[in-house]
Amino acid sequence: MRRFKFAYKETITTILTENEEFYATAVKAILEARSEIERYCMLHPEFLISLEPIDCKAGGIVEKMCFSARIAGVGPMASVAGAIAEYAVEKMVEAGARIAIVDNGGDIAIHTDRDIRVGIYPTNLAFLIPSNERIAVCTSSGKIGPSISFGFADCATVVAEDACIADALATALGNMVKEDSKIEEVVKDFYEKYRKYIRGALVAKDGLIALAGKLPKIEKATVREDLITKL
Repeated sequence: MRRFKFAYKETITTILTENEEFYATAVKAILEARSEIERYCMLHPEFLISLEPIDCKAGGIVEKMCFSARIAGVGPMASVAGAIAEYAVEKMVEAGARIAIVDNGGDIAIHTDRDIRVGIYPTNLAFLIPSNERIAVCTSSGKIGPSISFGFADCATVVAEDACIADALATALGNMVKEDSKIEEVVKDFYEKYRKYIRGALVAKDGLIALAGKLPKIEKATVREDLITKL
């Protein structure tokens, strides 16, 4: 497995796969996805700025983002990083990659033929993702990173099968964590509401951690900051 970095405009990614051929496939897919989204934003600027779900009849990745936004009750751009990661992994798998992992600024789409660990920043924990798994791990934070959040979570992480939906719902979960929230109640209520779409959720805030659902095995880990995909 090899680790590659790719950045273009706001998209900052880490890509893990077998070789440069599949890395090139991922890059091409990322640029295709971005181009489709940018074209739609030029014609429909509300898609770019709305903080609430909007209607769109565009097909492809744009419509998928709108669908995810409706589920989560957020704006469509809340799912953009996960949508791009998901699209890139799909194209890598279609090209024959056995390992196709795209981390787009903390929103991660995963297809793997071996066990891997995904650190949960800024905790000292990691998910153990088993081999032959197709899964997404997406995180929002009210304290870290450039994305818009109306909450106060150190991290609000959603695990699901689809990174576009997981990204939108991670934003929604992060927004629910207020300064005085009891995070165990927030996570429980969130999971009950969205369990149809997700495997589980985890929130870390001020040294406390709450979780719900059927999450991957959690292990203690040293999360190396130099491996974090960020600006």
